[in-house]
Amino acid sequence: MNQFLRLSVLLLICAILISCSGERQQPSYEFTVNNPADSGSQYPNFFRDSTGTVTMSWILKIEEDLNSIQYSTYTDRGWNPPQTVNISSDYFVNWADFPSVVSRDGDIVAAHWLQKIEGGPYAYNVNVVFPGEQARRWTDPIIPHSDGTATEHGFVSIEPLSEDRVLAVWLDGRQTADRGHDEYSDPDKAMTLRSAEISSDGTVTRRREIDAMVCDCCSTDLVMMDGEVAVVYRNRTTEEIRDIYISRYNLETGEWTEPKAVHNDGWEINGCPVNGPRIDYRNGKIAVIWYTEAGGTPQVKLVSSNDMGTSFGDPIIISKENTIGRADLSLGNDGTVYASWMATQNDNGYVMMRRVQPDGTPENPIEVGLTASSRRSGFPRMAMINDGLLFAWTQTEPIIRVRTGIVTFEQIEQANRAE
Repeated sequence: MNQFLRLSVLLLICAILISCSGERQQPSYEFTVNNPADSGSQYPNFFRDSTGTVTMSWILKIEEDLNSIQYSTYTDRGWNPPQTVNISSDYFVNWADFPSVVSRDGDIVAAHWLQKIEGGPYAYNVNVVFPGEQARRWTDPIIPHSDGTATEHGFVSIEPLSEDRVLAVWLDGRQTADRGHDEYSDPDKAMTLRSAEISSDGTVTRRREIDAMVCDCCSTDLVMMDGEVAVVYRNRTTEEIRDIYISRYNLETGEWTEPKAVHNDGWEINGCPVNGPRIDYRNGKIAVIWYTEAGGTPQVKLVSSNDMGTSFGDPIIISKENTIGRADLSLGNDGTVYASWMATQNDNGYVMMRRVQPDGTPENPIEVGLTASSRRSGFPRMAMINDGLLFAWTQTEPIIRVRTGIVTFEQIEQANRAE
């Protein structure tokens, strides 16, 4: 059977399964492709710059207490050989809070990781490094926060501002030092969201507090817009409402706007759901995706804005019921949104995606990969490439290893025609 006929038949079967089982569908065909991450790799992260270059970073376990941070770039010719940023026995390794490597104009600009410090099991700093003058060398780590407390500093997002300067945001636990159990709801003891501009010469400037009370362990995300950078994160109120907020950073003044909700879900939860938002920007449009259990129903939601995040439309439901969130998105030039998330059934984790038309119409869900629904599987990542979407996730069985896959735009078209 030729490849086109086989693909058509399998997509037809996929469509039938979708109609019979709602959001759960059986695998249609193999999307995975070879990648440079070896056995023992886990927790991939993507960064896509304006040239379309996608950088994947991951953690590689070398020995029981020794790990390496590695990365590779993806171009039209495929994956480049992996490179090593750092090797250490003192990383703070977390399934939801992982390193990053970022680029600008196709060139690597910076990387970050979390480094354990003395003071407790959850005491660690943010370390940011830049490529050194010599090949395969990096600068000494730069710590963007200056509080010196043995507390949590993590869930970092980085956006390059030039070839030797970045904007970083992170969750900062300096106010949680010595916080007692009965002080968890005290606003003066809350996790904060902070930022700084960091240069390769070690200079840290424009340190700012963006929000004085945020969720303790939900990831953040940044996106570059026209003259501004937007951050999305999970806010926290004194009433324990934990919805997704946005703030915009003016590159000229170095100031953040007053944070505001992208949508008022009203999710009241007395604890961190460890499920942060993602944001993308293209041609004047912003799209934000996130997970919520407001009203007792697990859902992945999507909103968009045509005025740089000043206002947002009504949310679109991307997934519900069997979702566990861990969402991501990519925004096309024409306003089409490609959304991904994880679904679960019988302890399996299914990496899912679907296209959302510019008018807000969600199309058929497509199953991309299979892993576990446990924390070991981390957060899948997705990025747009020339002919489709690139995915990465952590496989848990039979071995731990990062897997990557490609879903082409043609395959998406066929999946939505096979009805």
